[in-house]
Amino acid sequence: MSFCRFITGSILFINIFVEATLFYITMKRYLALMICLISAFAFCQKKSPPTELKIKGDYTHPATKTVFPELWSGFQRQAVVSYNAGNTNVGISYIHQPSKKNKTVLTFYIYPKEYIDNQMLRDEFYSYDYALNQNSNTHVKIKPSFGTLSGDSLKVSSIYSVFKNALGQQDFFKGVKYVDKNSLLSIYECGGWTFKIRASSDDMTPEQLKELKDKAENYFRVLQIASVKPLPITKVPDILLSASVKRDSMMMHAVSEAAKAKIVYLSQNLDKKELLTGFHDTKIDSEVHSLEKMLDYYQVHERDWQLHPDTKKYFDEMRRIAQNGRLKDHIYEMYHGLIDYPAGENRTADYIQFKIDQNISEDTNEIFYNLD
Repeated sequence: MSFCRFITGSILFINIFVEATLFYITMKRYLALMICLISAFAFCQKKSPPTELKIKGDYTHPATKTVFPELWSGFQRQAVVSYNAGNTNVGISYIHQPSKKNKTVLTFYIYPKEYIDNQMLRDEFYSYDYALNQNSNTHVKIKPSFGTLSGDSLKVSSIYSVFKNALGQQDFFKGVKYVDKNSLLSIYECGGWTFKIRASSDDMTPEQLKELKDKAENYFRVLQIASVKPLPITKVPDILLSASVKRDSMMMHAVSEAAKAKIVYLSQNLDKKELLTGFHDTKIDSEVHSLEKMLDYYQVHERDWQLHPDTKKYFDEMRRIAQNGRLKDHIYEMYHGLIDYPAGENRTADYIQFKIDQNISEDTNEIFYNLD
């Protein structure tokens, strides 16, 4: 695990507070509590206290030249908040309030990446999911969907969800009253930048929020943001092994074989315009391929080294999963559903029973490497 990934976990709730500050500035003008205290993304950079920028007219993000007008599609811009000294890490909030009881809050975030790996898009989505549920009065189910934006020279990968949740709002009698909302989260892998959309609405339907997402990603030129800092495609990714892999030679070699197989698979199955913006590692086929190569390696070299008991147990269980045709179900569970496998949700209960019947432990869900 890289240092920045360690920092990501360490400052999870600090970032919840940071993003909440932006919402607070927005909603204070309308005498209501901020929309939420739940967005949880670490930006892995030196932070400054959140500062509201005094902007009149259009706001242009200095690094990407993305323009945020005062009025957009019926929304009034409320605040531009900077989270670093160079104003490259910013959040821009809008509001549409057709009546006293009904409003939609829409916020855009642009921030530079300090590290890039094949788990980053999943990590950001999962961190948000975790923080949202930590700050909700009931469990919130966020089902991910996967998308791409394609142009002549670039292709941007995204993960998004439209979901229902209850947000705390200030109430004179109850202190905090939870109000049901329809909400949206969408995250885009834009080369050296991340672009994110958050929305929460009293009156917009899920279909309308999806249309709003599509309109925003085109108007604010997500592909143009990705073109500002494309990734170097000539560099072979580094393989970062987890500490548990180092318990014996078999784990070191077999997991390294899996990682190298994934690198080759991605290089052969992604075109140049995809490689310029990110790993695009949300397709399940690359995971299946790498696990199959790892198990093939184990079968050939099983007697080459003395095995740690945990290593033998892991490979015995993984073999049973593979032999029963359940690798995709295993991958879906391992990534908490954050993998493009539409059948996964409906197969989850059956896979859980399969694990019980076949004595498959939760240890098989450990992620042993990242590509950096």
